[in-house]
Amino acid sequence: MTDAVPEPRATYVQVALNLPLRREFTYALPAGVTAAPGNRVRVNFHGRALGGVVVAVGGDTDLPPAKVKRIEGVLDGETVLPPSLLELSRHMAATYGCSLGEALDATLPSVAKRRGQRRIPHVELRAPHDLAAQAVIELEDKHQQQSRVLRTVLEFGGPMPILDLRRRTQTSDSPWQTLVKNGVLRKVMIAEQLEELVPAIEERAVRHELNEHQQRAVDKVGESIAARQHRTFLLHGVTGSGKTEVYLRILEEVRAAGRSGIVLVPEISLTPQTVGRFASRFPDVAVLHSGLTDAERGRQWQRLLQGKAKIAVGARSALFAPVQNLGLIVVDEEHETSFKQDSTPRYHAREMAIIRGQIENAVVVLGSATPTLESIGKARRGIYELLTLPERAGAGRLPKIVVQDLRAEPKETRRAGVVLSRTLLVMMQERLQARDQVLLFLNRRGYSPVLLCPGCGEAVKCESCSVSMTWHVRRGRLVCHWCCREKRRPEICPTCQHAGMHELGVGTERLEQAVKAQFPEAIVARMDADTMAERGAHERVLASFRKKHIDVLIGTQMIAKGLDFPDVTLVGVVSADTGLFVPDYRAAERTFQLLHQVAGRAGRGEKAGTVVIQTYCPDNYAVEAAAKNDYDSFVQQELVFRKVTGYPPFARLLRVLAEARTEKEAQDLLRAAVQPLQGIADVEVLGPAPAVVAKVKDHWRWHVLVKCFVPDAFTAAMGAIGTVEDLATRSCRVTLDVDPSSLM
Repeated sequence: MTDAVPEPRATYVQVALNLPLRREFTYALPAGVTAAPGNRVRVNFHGRALGGVVVAVGGDTDLPPAKVKRIEGVLDGETVLPPSLLELSRHMAATYGCSLGEALDATLPSVAKRRGQRRIPHVELRAPHDLAAQAVIELEDKHQQQSRVLRTVLEFGGPMPILDLRRRTQTSDSPWQTLVKNGVLRKVMIAEQLEELVPAIEERAVRHELNEHQQRAVDKVGESIAARQHRTFLLHGVTGSGKTEVYLRILEEVRAAGRSGIVLVPEISLTPQTVGRFASRFPDVAVLHSGLTDAERGRQWQRLLQGKAKIAVGARSALFAPVQNLGLIVVDEEHETSFKQDSTPRYHAREMAIIRGQIENAVVVLGSATPTLESIGKARRGIYELLTLPERAGAGRLPKIVVQDLRAEPKETRRAGVVLSRTLLVMMQERLQARDQVLLFLNRRGYSPVLLCPGCGEAVKCESCSVSMTWHVRRGRLVCHWCCREKRRPEICPTCQHAGMHELGVGTERLEQAVKAQFPEAIVARMDADTMAERGAHERVLASFRKKHIDVLIGTQMIAKGLDFPDVTLVGVVSADTGLFVPDYRAAERTFQLLHQVAGRAGRGEKAGTVVIQTYCPDNYAVEAAAKNDYDSFVQQELVFRKVTGYPPFARLLRVLAEARTEKEAQDLLRAAVQPLQGIADVEVLGPAPAVVAKVKDHWRWHVLVKCFVPDAFTAAMGAIGTVEDLATRSCRVTLDVDPSSLM
């Protein structure tokens, strides 16, 4: 009689799913199937097939084995998320009040979540181009969303991924499907091509001799790299001080030690220039940012995972690059708000970079000409090590800054809205005659931000949002920048029947028109969300500007920082007041940072630079400090305001936002959400109160602000309010934002 063969012991896995449920779920592995922490698996969850990540493996479970479902399959068994990224995801979930599955989902590019080569649905023009352009006009009145979709496909200039189309137009599938049905568009399936990205050779970094401040910074960071010890450095250097060259030299030491690096930049527009500089020194650079297709991003991600690339350069999400043996993380322009994710998980890449550095014993370098108050405070308290670059590198000199008081402009000019002051016009004329280049900065797109009735004073507002609609001349439409709704310009006021509407304020479109009218011989280009819709447009415009094919470049904040063009000798800030009176405690800080960064684009070569700041508030302390290049003076005054009002860096903030069809539902839900916070020491609750933009897409927005004055208070508040999103209902959405970058 033979002994019975014992049944193989079941192996159980804990799976984190991309759901707002702050727990993991137990599944069994089928016989012969193995999985490790970091593997992606497909499971059945309440009748739905979902992808998840294995976070733990064990031989038994407390649950009845008969009730434990088996996983349906292991996806990409060879793709294992590194343990460091699993640990980073746990920190992210705990810090920002999201589930581990949501945090893990942020670490993987979408192409890494699927098997094999995909065929991606696109739409392209089927009708001739001129007929499609005519259809855009004909559809505008009765089928506005179809018109918007068709115009976006036309502007894109080729087959457009349907997911991108929906995101950009904020529409459902119905409009493009109707256009396909009517024969205007066609749906096509295009296979992903995992193509390599080749950075432009004109963006290569010429090796410069370091000055004593740069050398001291490189040596200091190099000591920590050699010791393989985590340390966070704040590199505070004036604009044009050669921070990029410092990063490159530090990275050389990291690579010489056989380790890898990650470089984070805040804007897509900076990525080509940054990638070009790093790729010219290192042959193993991979690029990761949202401007790439899924295929491109997947190719780069796989190169890093397989160790074929050792340096990752990109925007916020590049923080999660699966580099091996990480030695350095650089966060360039660390003050930028684009490092804060505005959807779940609402992490801040700067803070998570420091956590990843701690996990992997890597050095973290935060660079900025205008560090945040939080960062400079930590540096002064010794939490970060402060390194300073007080001088411009090479032949560059700090520009001369002229503050132009717009109140001194002629009355008739002010009444129409000052676009270009007399001072700025004269200086532009001089620079253009000398064949130099000019940058004009205005952080507001469109032609006019407000269309006002001169009779009753009513502005044209969006029917779904509590904001004014922006007049766009090129489209010939009023556009809501919150929900993308469009409508025709009214010939008479709908409130008082007054004939004719007044265009109030200036946008980049109006500025471009004014420059072309004043300087008809100049070649003018505009960089904003309207003109950069076509894929690759950023790179083309910047390359043309570098080759001096463009005389005047007009743009929003995408031209304000990081770009280095030696022939730019004049920078004009068309309105320094645009963001100054936004009801947000960071308004003055953002204004100072933006003015300082924009001013830094001038005089970066051998030619001297001048900056003209146009403002109605020349006495404001943020404008005054920017005009004097006096960062310390601004910080000193702003800290007084923050301390009195109890805002960061003297407190940490939690913001709870509720969006519902009725105001009462949003208020009631918020009151219930913050009830557990009552009685916690060193915690102050403000609200519920209407959000600054009180209605978006027909949903009323109310919020609560929670100030935590000591670390223990923050921990207690997070414990009490950590499951706030679970309070959401079918008709009311609730979000928790830790350390919000904006209160809008």
